[in-house]
Amino acid sequence: MQMKKTLAAILSTSMTLSMLSVSAFAAEDKPLMEDAANSWAASSIDRWVQQGIVQGDADGSFKPYRSLTRGELATVFVRMFGLTKKAENRYDDLDGSEWYADAVLRCTAAGILEGDGRNVNATAPVTRQEAMTMFARAMGMTPDASPDLSQFTDGSETAGWAAGYMAPLAKMGILQGVGADRIAPHDNIDRASTMALLDKAIEEYITAPGDVVLENGNGFTVINIAASAARANDAVGLSGTTAGVVISAGTQTDVAATDLTADTIRVDGSAAVSLHGNTTAEHVTVHSAASVAIGADAQADTVTLSGPQAELSVAGTVGTVTIASDRNMLAVTGTVSAVEVTRDASGTTVSAEAGGQIDAVSAAGAGMTVQGDGIVAKLAVSEGASDITVNTTGTKIDNNSSEAVTAGIGSVEPGKAGTSQGAEQAPTQDGPSSGSDSDDSAGGGSNNSGGSGGSGSGDSDAEEEQQADIVKAPLFDQSGTIEAEKLVQDYRISSTVKADVTEVTIHGTRLMKHENAQHSYNYWIGFGIPAAEGNTYYAGYGEVPEALGEPVASIADRTYEENGKAYNTVYFGLKDRDLEEGAYVVVKNGEEAVTYKVSFDVTLAPVAENLQLWIVNDEESYKRIPSDYTASYPWDESYLEPDNAAALPWLALSYDSNVTGTVDIQVTKDGEPVGIIHHESSTVNPGRYQLWHLTKPAESEGKDYFDQVDPAGTYVVTITKDSQTVTTEELVYAPKSR
Repeated sequence: MQMKKTLAAILSTSMTLSMLSVSAFAAEDKPLMEDAANSWAASSIDRWVQQGIVQGDADGSFKPYRSLTRGELATVFVRMFGLTKKAENRYDDLDGSEWYADAVLRCTAAGILEGDGRNVNATAPVTRQEAMTMFARAMGMTPDASPDLSQFTDGSETAGWAAGYMAPLAKMGILQGVGADRIAPHDNIDRASTMALLDKAIEEYITAPGDVVLENGNGFTVINIAASAARANDAVGLSGTTAGVVISAGTQTDVAATDLTADTIRVDGSAAVSLHGNTTAEHVTVHSAASVAIGADAQADTVTLSGPQAELSVAGTVGTVTIASDRNMLAVTGTVSAVEVTRDASGTTVSAEAGGQIDAVSAAGAGMTVQGDGIVAKLAVSEGASDITVNTTGTKIDNNSSEAVTAGIGSVEPGKAGTSQGAEQAPTQDGPSSGSDSDDSAGGGSNNSGGSGGSGSGDSDAEEEQQADIVKAPLFDQSGTIEAEKLVQDYRISSTVKADVTEVTIHGTRLMKHENAQHSYNYWIGFGIPAAEGNTYYAGYGEVPEALGEPVASIADRTYEENGKAYNTVYFGLKDRDLEEGAYVVVKNGEEAVTYKVSFDVTLAPVAENLQLWIVNDEESYKRIPSDYTASYPWDESYLEPDNAAALPWLALSYDSNVTGTVDIQVTKDGEPVGIIHHESSTVNPGRYQLWHLTKPAESEGKDYFDQVDPAGTYVVTITKDSQTVTTEELVYAPKSR
């Protein structure tokens, strides 16, 4: 089989596998994984086998075309990035004894893997958009606030939480389409493509001290130096250009960057990291008790300290420093535009040393000290902040907390403003606080839209917003074909109450088409509204009409109980719907009426996924056919005889079906149709397959065939159900003469 080595294929798979041992190969001229020798990603697989990042299965095989799960993906990342810290297990579907549990919790602690609010779904296959999102998080990338995937025909199908990561990966050339300008965000990914992703995206994988010149602004650099490989007084020296640098959790060797250009630098280890010369970085994130120094000529747009006891010194220029953990220390002898101390921070020390300047500090945490002989122009203290001390001179303090701010030998009372006069004097009192920063400064915004004064008691819409008492509606497939937990992933409800209108967003990915209680097949999803005697419900799609029409009696008849409270459930069928038009529910009870405006952040499961197209022309390629077939028809050497009715070559397709009913499978060769099959009774089932003779056999033996003499050409297979289609990558077949 031939396949294009694009990240269409690369990110069409996941980042997961069981881990590999280097001892798996016997000779240098032999592939480390023999069953991957003919894979299009063979060189990529060998690279990561030799690095010890992946292992074969128990039987010593690699199985490059097997799909991967979220738990397997976590296992790869633990090895790749040397993750050590484990999160507390908050997942209902993880009891901790599973082989992948440790890796899942380590990836959770690193912010790479997230669940759906209740479950982690570790055994579920990984989709392309999930894989790309997890990879981007692992590399410390910041999601694009306005992602543009319009270059792909299905870019709009990408989930909102993934698009921000996928757009920059596409811009870098790491993410490419899968044919027909498609991004296929919901397709699952396999092992071969995972290795190709790592090979393409990670330009340098550094496992020993030394100087490295980086020369790829679209490739990443990972430093993962085990303690056994570290040498006293040795460091890693970086220069040149890279998309990003990750310093793994297990790395203790110092890292010094000189004249380096990087989009991101992520520090997970306890190494001392220094940026010298004309080094520039857009985003630096520190997740550990590391010390980071930004030299006099170096600069960073943002630096985030989210690891306890992390230390940052700035002699150069930084835009914003965000402090979000305990006992962090910031020392500035250069220039910092803004310091944001979030509510998660405590015991923070901010020092503006002689010659240093901080334009503004916002405080929402506890136990912060601002000190030094340099300049701190402004300090905004938010509601909820406590135990704030200011010992600098000339800092304008705006106190919107409920506690006094200590300033020298005096204080600035709640709701008041003042100016600090150093550690040995009391502050001046400047009147009431402006209230402009009375919201959580960690959110980086203000409640008030204008200079209304006061202490933050404005009447903006934001202050009236609150969460509604609603729940996600339970989903069941009445046909019994699909298990409830597999009907949708990342299912949750968010809401905001504004006066008598509640804005509801239903979130979910990979929503499966299923049968409801009325035996109607659709992409059903919904939410529950508190049940009350006398409730009358009106519902529909789009904007709320002036005339509501007839009530929907079935809503009041459906009752669901959660946490001892009854809810009436409203379901929406999303088949053939423009999800952007939304929906509405109006609840009337006597003279009262409540309106729910519904929007859908939902992606539908594709008709089929994990599509693999290949040529069967020998025993090895025959073994790729699902076992449902090969168990009944074992390999026979006579398949190689041209006169055999079942003579090779065949065109083989395997896929996982997500729908029931009639499905059309069409084959095109060089852009022209050569065959179509109508499956009348397709079922939701992994490991489905279809086989075709590439030429008409000597005598028909029941297998489909193409009425052609020359099998050479470019083949594509399309699967269609209703108005949905999925398409394989192009497969070029150029047979060798026997």
